[in-house]
Amino acid sequence: MKFFVSVWIFIVTVYAQDLIEFDYELDAYYSNVSAFIDLDKNRTVINGNDLSEAQIYTNLLYHALKPNIFLVEASIYPMPVFGVYFRKNHEHIYDQARIDDFNIVKSLTAGFEEPYALSFFIGRMMVFSKKNKTHVGKNRAYMGVLLSIGDKTIKDNKLYNNKWYEVELKLKGTREKEDSDLDWSFRVGSRIHTNEYFVDSLYLGMRRSSIDYKKKRFSFVYNSAYTTLIEFNKQTLEPIKVEILLEKKFPLSMTQKMVFGLEVGYLYVSADRFRGILQTTGVDNHQLILRPNLKF
Repeated sequence: MKFFVSVWIFIVTVYAQDLIEFDYELDAYYSNVSAFIDLDKNRTVINGNDLSEAQIYTNLLYHALKPNIFLVEASIYPMPVFGVYFRKNHEHIYDQARIDDFNIVKSLTAGFEEPYALSFFIGRMMVFSKKNKTHVGKNRAYMGVLLSIGDKTIKDNKLYNNKWYEVELKLKGTREKEDSDLDWSFRVGSRIHTNEYFVDSLYLGMRRSSIDYKKKRFSFVYNSAYTTLIEFNKQTLEPIKVEILLEKKFPLSMTQKMVFGLEVGYLYVSADRFRGILQTTGVDNHQLILRPNLKF
């Protein structure tokens, strides 16, 4: 935690010299504060407003070896943190929320394995600038290398000391228009743990989310999100985690960009993903995921 604070003191100091742009995002499952450092002396970040989705991917891949941005992000995961707090302080109610192997608290918070993280990204970025607006916000697309670190891990709504490191190659972006939003994320990476009870892994992940305020609320093509994550044991390459999520989005207000989403999914975690005291049963875990969310 002291390291995290030191990094942000450095960022604020540099910001005082007008070299950094700040942004933030608030969400029930993933909230963050970001600092963007421009590496391009000529400040020629491409405006991708006129590019198609395929052209965005192609452009970022083509210029991937010419980084123009360094990003530092501090993130926190409110619902998973709530799950840890609730189980620690209300164990009796937590147990009552269980029906056989299904626990409603675990179902609402599963899938996120850390309470917070600090991330560093270097790569290529383009923006999608809106007319008559100078603030870009999260209207950006990236291609590059991401390093994330943390010192805690969550398992079954319990918090464990574990310094972990994650390195991934990532293609990510958010494109907001007047009447539609599009998010995408494609990544491949590896996670290393210092706690011997957690197994090191390799993973592949993909997410694509689409909102069109002009379409019918019950359109699964235009108002939905799809997420897939497959994790492999780094030594044996055997699958140790599979996460599949489908989200239906219901646009509530186009003027305020308000959307209610309900994400339903399946999470498989192999017993071989853990060692020692964390592998007490040796039985694979199958978990239903439910994630209601309201976004502005």
